[in-house]
Amino acid sequence: MLSRVAENLYWMSRYIERADNLARLVTAHQNELLDATSALTGEHEWHPLLEVTSMGDESSGEDVITYMVSSKDNPDSVLNCVFQARENARAVRDQISEEMWVELNALWLDLKQIPEADPDRHSRICEATVRSSLLFRGIVNTSLPRTDVWAFVQLGEFIERADKTSRIVDLPHFLPVHEAAPAWNTMLRACSATAEYRHRFGGEVDAANASMLLLFSTTFPRSVRFCVRKMDELLHQISDTDEGEYLNEAERATGALLARLNFAGVEEIGQLGLHEYVDSVQVDLNRIGYEISQRYFLLRRDAPPASAEDYVNSRMQAQVSMQQ
Repeated sequence: MLSRVAENLYWMSRYIERADNLARLVTAHQNELLDATSALTGEHEWHPLLEVTSMGDESSGEDVITYMVSSKDNPDSVLNCVFQARENARAVRDQISEEMWVELNALWLDLKQIPEADPDRHSRICEATVRSSLLFRGIVNTSLPRTDVWAFVQLGEFIERADKTSRIVDLPHFLPVHEAAPAWNTMLRACSATAEYRHRFGGEVDAANASMLLLFSTTFPRSVRFCVRKMDELLHQISDTDEGEYLNEAERATGALLARLNFAGVEEIGQLGLHEYVDSVQVDLNRIGYEISQRYFLLRRDAPPASAEDYVNSRMQAQVSMQQ
């Protein structure tokens, strides 16, 4: 497979997963605000979401929810992520199924038709994005053969999902103390984990149990541990390397994070604190993304990005330039 094709497949999947997760978080937070008695009012109610999604430097002059959902200036708004997913899919239409392209293209066209003056525009964008992303994932799993094409699509999905779940778990850090406990209901709803939590633990939502479910569950498909295990399997499938052996740094970094989650997660949270632990997991995930790009996407081996952060920034700039 050409590295260009692999990269387009990977980023198509990452962008639709990113749009889905942000839409879920915005919708869950909107629902929480309907019942909240917070002292925060107006746009200040939304600033914790800017922080947890690394959009805290918003300076476009738009209100916060517009910036997160439909802003043209925010490269990670829901609308822009859907556009970027479609653009990457268009570049590899000959590699994906017809149904995958039809679904992404239809979603983009549907979102564009929602009038800017519609008072429910943001809710409609989020609802359509979540529904379409679920359908898209079903199409992927029922229409693609289990080749490297499928593996790179799945790899993009799981690394993005692991990153966003870890960020969602970090939301209480950015809230006033009296608002932190109710936020766990929001996080469970954003991850479609409410029913699973009740099945396992019952009763009121407890921060410790909720964080354990979202970070360390081996069976819940949105937990960080579940996603990293899938990433490890997919990387070994792509390189045709036996489990437990490592052919490249992407596999080594993923295996190291998986071992860390398997054997030292709870102890590390006790030592570092939840916020610091989640930050360190996000650093590891960025490193894995960087190593994947080094191994499979970059053609100029003489001038790679200096760091994982540089790679992420350069990739975002390249994707935004496609839109202009």
